[in-house]
Amino acid sequence: MCAAVLAAEILSLTLWVSLRGLSTDYVPGANAAGLVYRSTVTAAFLGIAVHLVTRGRDGAPAASPERSRVRRERRRRIAVTAAAVVGLAAGRAWAHLGVAYASNVLNWLQNASVLMLIGGLRGLATRLTLWLALLGASLATSRGKHIRIDVVLRYVPTRFARPTAIVGQLAAAVMCAFAVVGFLDYISIAAYRAAAVAPCWNDMTQSCETTARQKLATVTREMRSDFFLLGRQMSLDCKSLPKVIAGTPYDKWMTADEWNGWLESANWTAHFDKAAVDALHMAPPDPTAPALYRMPQVAVPGTGEEARGLLVRELTLVFPMGLAVLMVKFLLRALLVLAGRVPVDPEASHEEEDLARAGDRGLPAGGAPAPLPERT
Repeated sequence: MCAAVLAAEILSLTLWVSLRGLSTDYVPGANAAGLVYRSTVTAAFLGIAVHLVTRGRDGAPAASPERSRVRRERRRRIAVTAAAVVGLAAGRAWAHLGVAYASNVLNWLQNASVLMLIGGLRGLATRLTLWLALLGASLATSRGKHIRIDVVLRYVPTRFARPTAIVGQLAAAVMCAFAVVGFLDYISIAAYRAAAVAPCWNDMTQSCETTARQKLATVTREMRSDFFLLGRQMSLDCKSLPKVIAGTPYDKWMTADEWNGWLESANWTAHFDKAAVDALHMAPPDPTAPALYRMPQVAVPGTGEEARGLLVRELTLVFPMGLAVLMVKFLLRALLVLAGRVPVDPEASHEEEDLARAGDRGLPAGGAPAPLPERT
């Protein structure tokens, strides 16, 4: 999972940087970002191509002298370097190529696609970074390599080391549990607009704190609406993607009739007020007036809010979910300590796992084969 999240983060950042570079037109003396990107890509492409072509030719027969092999390797390096330099200069040849196309793709991804609901490509990379951090914390907790203060374990008597370690693991689990409750309560009020207080049931003149069930009901209702809008935006993306690939401006293809037909193809009133949904309809087109187009971006009926960043609040739930996993890991770690399955020595967390596995295979710490036993 860590590898998949890391690969997705690298892909999103690479795509964002590439589209930004390709969509930036070269203006001498003003903006050279597009030219720098194109020159870098061209140099990398030509350098890799020459490297692959010459790689199979640098091998020398076993009887060839070492000096000949060194000369071939030197020529190969010079060829790759020359290709990269030529690529840097050749980037200017296509400094204006594909600017409008890349700009259209980038603006669609950022403003009128599913990615718009989570803040675009940069927002996706940010959320993946947080997810990766929590996954790393979970792995570290499972192996006892999380950050901790072990000064007590170093000074207590040996017979108290195990109980002290168990108390520490349980204390960490309790702190994670409080953090989970606190995050969920804050997110429900700040992100999902759940009421923090309500009139008391036995005295309507007094205000009482709303219960967890009431907040959960609000969060559940809002999440249903958000996922409904996510599905509607995905349906718009299916219509927009072929046109964007073909080069059609992403905001110049959806007419009023197409927008109204798309609205009527789903049951919006199951999640929103009918009057608010009806207000989203566009007026019928006037044959005597220029054509009006609608951006293929989902709208939130009745709230007056844009859908941009709508799903960020769902992604924020990764914090309490990650802390809940850590709580379980600390509890399991306490059980393993109680059962004597893991050491309580403070130095054990600093040992390299690869070296430990090498020792299990009969290899010494350096990785060299273990000496054979002497024959008697």
